[in-house]
Amino acid sequence: MICSVIVFVENRLDERLDYRELESEIGFSAVHIRQVFARHTGMPLARYVRCRQIAHAAFDLIHTREKALDIGAKYSFPNPDSFTRAFRRVTGMTPQEFRNRRCAVGRIKLCAGVYGVGIIQEQECGMDESRASY
Repeated sequence: MICSVIVFVENRLDERLDYRELESEIGFSAVHIRQVFARHTGMPLARYVRCRQIAHAAFDLIHTREKALDIGAKYSFPNPDSFTRAFRRVTGMTPQEFRNRRCAVGRIKLCAGVYGVGIIQEQECGMDESRASY
């Protein structure tokens, strides 16, 4: 079930998570899905979704010339301040600092057979391991 939830989330990072659709897709209630997900991953589902959005935003910051404002909006952040706060909470730096340092963003394993975009931890990037993990 966890891998199915991860795939569902990964395919919908640029839209608001629809729990009714998640229930239909997975076959369990949203409450049950959130409880099982948190128990098995050690992270609430909502936080996992935000971390995945930040990872994809980080990829866009490094690999495109899009404005940080537009990238934040693309991943459903309601305003630039909330995007900057969330980005800093996950990476330890602002989106602009991340872009300027050219931190590494690449492919990581999300679950068995599923890979996605992830921030690759580097000391020169200024990230500590506790921030980059999700």
